[in-house]
Amino acid sequence: MKEHTYAVAVVGGGAAGMAAAASAASAGAAGVDAPKTARVLCLERNDEPGRKLLATGAGRCNFTNAACAEAGEVLHFFRELGLLARRDAEGRFYPYAGQAAAVRDALREEMARLGVVLRCNAPVKTLRRAGAEEDAVAGSTGRAPRARFEIEAEDGAVFRAEKLIIATGGKAGPQYGCRGDGYAFARHFGHEVVSPLPSLVRVVCAEEEKQRLRVIRGVRAKCSAALWIGDAPAAHAAGEVLFTEDGLSGICILDLSRAMRVNHRGARRIVLDLAPAIEERTLRDLFAENRAASLTGVLPQKLASLVETETRGNARAAARLVKGMAFSVEGTQGWREAQVTSGGVSLGEIDANTMESKFVRGLFFAGEVLDYDGVCGGFNLNWAFRTGMKAGLSARGAAADA
Repeated sequence: MKEHTYAVAVVGGGAAGMAAAASAASAGAAGVDAPKTARVLCLERNDEPGRKLLATGAGRCNFTNAACAEAGEVLHFFRELGLLARRDAEGRFYPYAGQAAAVRDALREEMARLGVVLRCNAPVKTLRRAGAEEDAVAGSTGRAPRARFEIEAEDGAVFRAEKLIIATGGKAGPQYGCRGDGYAFARHFGHEVVSPLPSLVRVVCAEEEKQRLRVIRGVRAKCSAALWIGDAPAAHAAGEVLFTEDGLSGICILDLSRAMRVNHRGARRIVLDLAPAIEERTLRDLFAENRAASLTGVLPQKLASLVETETRGNARAAARLVKGMAFSVEGTQGWREAQVTSGGVSLGEIDANTMESKFVRGLFFAGEVLDYDGVCGGFNLNWAFRTGMKAGLSARGAAADA
């Protein structure tokens, strides 16, 4: 069984993993004195890296947002890779070419330029500490322990590394190879994992809502939305809602799905204000004057018909329904539909500046494997790239100092 030794090993070749690998290698290229074995390894279970990245932003890859605290660092990182960005009116940044492949290819080319060893079709079977007894002796004598890790792939290949970065992603998007492997690895090293759930995902309504949904299936409407759990609002969002045959979709609904964790008690419902810019009193007066024409002047035709049917021509009831159309919620779609994972390795156990484990020296985490999920608009990819950059730079610096 052949062994290979590296200064830094990255498990996972997605957005965070590629950013981590490139950053780890670039730290050495920038002049850090590293050991003779100072090579960077990136292990990816798929036959190519960044498969999920290619599907983000409807294939356009909204990779950061002006509202992100560290958007500047991410934009600078990609600018150094030769990738120009284009900002839209909402502050979302896309590659100037408008293709997600431009982001993936920039990362892959940088890894190749810096000599990162990329091994695809290499799912990892086990991760473990190597030389733990030696570390314990070093610690008892006052010398800094020198962490070493051993990585065994499913094909039997064994890799050793001074520093290890776990960037395996979450469980959202199993069709892209996302299986949640990193959670078992994290638990092995003593970390708590917050139960993972689908996030940024379509909402499924209760059975009693299906008949009215069939009437308005396919309709899109600009509105404000609130998720209620029991008698209290749990989250608010605004934007376009898409009515489907079994539930609700659209960006604002995906954002509300982040608050739908199973530990919430009480009935869940989503309440839509279909005319957020108009007061209920104004709508009531408008509907009283010419209900049929005014309804279609405010709402898409199918929605107007639904309101007319459910309120039986009562102007006051119609205005109230337009300002608060409620849908009982059963749950969400599953992992194949989800854009990201809610839950993961507890952030309280990770150094936010370096992404290093507070329990195991030399162990780092990056990306969706961590307990973070942001709203739509580039926040999650910004998190993946920024934590990958931090982990890579910190791990390589630590390897050089070991």
